[in-house]
Amino acid sequence: MSTACFLYLLICLLCLIFPSSSTSSVEELEILLNLPTALQSSPSSAAFISWTLENPLCSFAGITCNSNGSVLEIDLSGKQLSGELPLDSICHLSSLEKLAFGFNSLHGTLSNQLCRCTGLRYLDLANNRFAGQLPDLSTLVELHYLYLNNSGFSGAFPWDSLTAMTNLVALSIGDNHFDSSPFPKQILGLRHLNWLYMSNNSISGEIPPELGGMIELINLELSDNNLTGGIPPEVGRLTNLWQLELYNNSLTGRLPIGLRNLTKLESFDASMNYFDGDLSELRFLTNLLSLQLFMNGFSGGVPEEFGEFRKLVNLSLYMNKLTGPLPQKLGSWSEFDFIDVSENCLSGPIPPDMCKQGKMTKLLMLQNGFTGEIPATYGNCTTLTRFRVSKNSLSGSVPAEIWGLPALNIIDLAMNSLEGPITVNIANARSLAQLFVSNNQLSGKLPDEISSVRSLVTIDLSDNQFFGEIPSMIGELKRLCSLNMENNKFSGLIPDSLGSCSSLSNVNTARNLLTGEIPRSLGSLPVLNSLNLSNNKLSGQIPSTLSSLRLSLLDLSNNLLIARYQFP
Repeated sequence: MSTACFLYLLICLLCLIFPSSSTSSVEELEILLNLPTALQSSPSSAAFISWTLENPLCSFAGITCNSNGSVLEIDLSGKQLSGELPLDSICHLSSLEKLAFGFNSLHGTLSNQLCRCTGLRYLDLANNRFAGQLPDLSTLVELHYLYLNNSGFSGAFPWDSLTAMTNLVALSIGDNHFDSSPFPKQILGLRHLNWLYMSNNSISGEIPPELGGMIELINLELSDNNLTGGIPPEVGRLTNLWQLELYNNSLTGRLPIGLRNLTKLESFDASMNYFDGDLSELRFLTNLLSLQLFMNGFSGGVPEEFGEFRKLVNLSLYMNKLTGPLPQKLGSWSEFDFIDVSENCLSGPIPPDMCKQGKMTKLLMLQNGFTGEIPATYGNCTTLTRFRVSKNSLSGSVPAEIWGLPALNIIDLAMNSLEGPITVNIANARSLAQLFVSNNQLSGKLPDEISSVRSLVTIDLSDNQFFGEIPSMIGELKRLCSLNMENNKFSGLIPDSLGSCSSLSNVNTARNLLTGEIPRSLGSLPVLNSLNLSNNKLSGQIPSTLSSLRLSLLDLSNNLLIARYQFP
């Protein structure tokens, strides 16, 4: 007997056994038992494993009933479901207040039968794969929470439906493909709203001053739109805000007076706009955890008060016009994670204690005018993954421990006035992929231990004062793609093992004191594209094996070589 026939006979039997007052429960059971057929679950999902006739309806996973035994909530979020949502039957559940299918793979258009779910207080269809336009939602007058973000909807959003939803507390509709429109005035009437997520919604024009009247807001996200004009001063009335996201728009002007009133603000992101002026209005936002203002035109100094922000974890101010020193106490109070102030005109010393709590992962301060030495405190920062201070005016020796930080993926010290050697500590840099130290005054022998850093992809030691032999075991670096040792004082032979670096595409040892013959093994490098050995003291015959290489650049000039072969 088929499942459908069995269910039909079962329903008929239940109708005979139970009095008419129980017919509602029978109908609800039928509706729920049809859901596993309409919605397919992945083999690893246990979404419907408890949905059997042996279990009471109210014990089904994801189902909550009221005191009368009627279905009050369906919550099947994140259950790896696919298929089209059968709203025509679901909306027959007369007591239904919560419908949550977020984080699944539901598809198809959303049926206009949704309008019959008039008792809904909570609707979450976010993060699915729907298509087409949203139906009219104006009958859902009881809604408090509406989550439709990132679900593939397109066309015109039914803004007028919002005028009937006067109880809305949360509205999340971002990351869909709705038609472009100005900021919808219908939202301004939602006085109980505390959560508004409208990022990536093709909203254009200016932010309306009336937004300042929505004083219940704790979260306001309008990023990735086409907003223009400035931040209206009225936003300063939203004193309950803890998150304000405005990045990637075309907003202009200064940060408005009144922004200082947002003292509960924990996250402020106005990156990738056209703001100018200084940061003085932010001095009072002492609860900030994250401040992101990169890619704007801000000028002036970084307020000294930032050094007293005891919760600050993330600070990104890169690509502005900021000047002067950074507060020396910056990042010393909290579990500071990252700083990026690259591409400004900042000066003075690097704050020494940003990794004081031992949690920092990224220090990015390249292309400024920082001076002084690299603080030795960062040699203890074992959590650092990126250390980039290139294109500054730093001097002194690099703290030995920095070379061996175990989590570092990139060390970028290029274009400073740093001195001293690369130390044997580098043997501990087991995650290091990129080593950029060119254009400094570094010296000493390249430690043999560098050959044990098997993760290395790029080494650039050019324009320094290194001397001694190239480590003989350099061939152990199988991932190495680029080796640049130009303009140093390396001497001795080019190691034959270099031909074992099978990923090499670029080799440059020009302008050194290298002697002996060119190793034949270089001709076996399968992806070598550029080979520059010029301006050394190499001698002997040019290996015939080089003729098999497909090079875009070959420079062997100013050596003592003998050529007996024609090279392409």
